[in-house]
Amino acid sequence: MRTKMIHRSLNTYFHIVNHSIDSRKLFYDPGDYKTYLYLFKKELDYKVTVIAYCLMPNHFHFLLRQNAPEAISSLLERTHKRYARYYNKKYNFKGRIFRSPLHHIETPTENYLFNACAYIHANPVQAGLVGFPEEWEYSNFREYIRMRKGKLYSEQFLMDYIVNPEKYRLKVIDIARKKSMQRAFEKDSILF
Repeated sequence: MRTKMIHRSLNTYFHIVNHSIDSRKLFYDPGDYKTYLYLFKKELDYKVTVIAYCLMPNHFHFLLRQNAPEAISSLLERTHKRYARYYNKKYNFKGRIFRSPLHHIETPTENYLFNACAYIHANPVQAGLVGFPEEWEYSNFREYIRMRKGKLYSEQFLMDYIVNPEKYRLKVIDIARKKSMQRAFEKDSILF
């Protein structure tokens, strides 16, 4: 998987999306989601800060801050190689499972950053997988509304941008129910 597209920018936020190849599922069962997250956490270090993530059946979204040159590319490349080995062995498949190259956009403004976070958390509701964002286990939305004490989120981002978890929850629900935010991100050519 070619992930070297995320360049040397430091202290920069990136919204990252990638899909499976051939429209197959990346995650068939809870064990697949949990394995991916385990591998991601194992590779994660101080060079990348997780702001938001959401794993969907055939794609994923991340909003990450890069704290060292090419750290995001390196993190995702290592995670995806390990997950592909797991996936190929479990499902008796050979070859790539993720589309290449990795699709990303640098967040240009603070408003975009906040809306990208909310959009990522709204994804499972927009896709009809759950009725409310807190019902989806495979994102860090539950951390943002203080429902779970996970480690894949930024407490600083929560304090700086979210402030009121219930207001944020309502914002995510509003985004999930409207298609306008999805169209806005499609114009940025990040969704495929």
